[in-house]
Amino acid sequence: MDDRRYTLEDVRHSYSAEKAWAELEADLPVYLLYRPLSFYATPLLLRLRVPVLFVTLSSGVLALLMLAIAWQGGSHAYLAVAGLGFAFHVLDCVDGNMARTAGCSSRFGGLLDGVIDRFFWTLLFISLGLLVEHSGGGVLGDRALEFSLVLPILVLLNRQTRDSFALEFSDQTYFRKEIPDRLSLTDKLLIAVVGLEHIYIFAIALGGALGVLDWVLIGVAAHVTLIFIGALVLTLSKAAKG
Repeated sequence: MDDRRYTLEDVRHSYSAEKAWAELEADLPVYLLYRPLSFYATPLLLRLRVPVLFVTLSSGVLALLMLAIAWQGGSHAYLAVAGLGFAFHVLDCVDGNMARTAGCSSRFGGLLDGVIDRFFWTLLFISLGLLVEHSGGGVLGDRALEFSLVLPILVLLNRQTRDSFALEFSDQTYFRKEIPDRLSLTDKLLIAVVGLEHIYIFAIALGGALGVLDWVLIGVAAHVTLIFIGALVLTLSKAAKG
């Protein structure tokens, strides 16, 4: 990382149209909320010469803190979990901003970022299960934690299927690399549904405040299952045609 005094404009300029499309298509809340917020933190960290790897690892620490707080419980633990989840999403954007702006992207950094991303989602689901158990379990009784443990398995299976398809066919599954001239109604629906995973933290905050965390967990499980089944069908269908 050099001594250049990077500006907000430098950071925004590094965010290519292709990267913006990839996030709009697959991670709408990231595109609309977390990425814009991350732009403001990036120049300061670059000027302070904070290593990109340190930022990436720090996001993993936030995920661990999220689990520790959920494990401990407490009347406002759900707010801390949601807040740490929000901070993770922003920080997860910051390290990529830094790498692109300073021209120090690496395969190792990209791999580590992907590992920590999967780590976060696993701990988020477990944390939600713990929060539900601490709140009494609701309609899930004393099985909330076991119920939540199924969700990271479905997410990992989904991503493994997509990765295997990409390796075998040198292509993406239901996402497109090229930027379309216009979005069809199907495109918009897919973007809206897939992107919901990045607002789970808001559902946790609201559900905790209303005392319905059990139904938040059930809703998250329904969404994860829907995405898993839909992705599996679309991927296998495309593979059969290929």
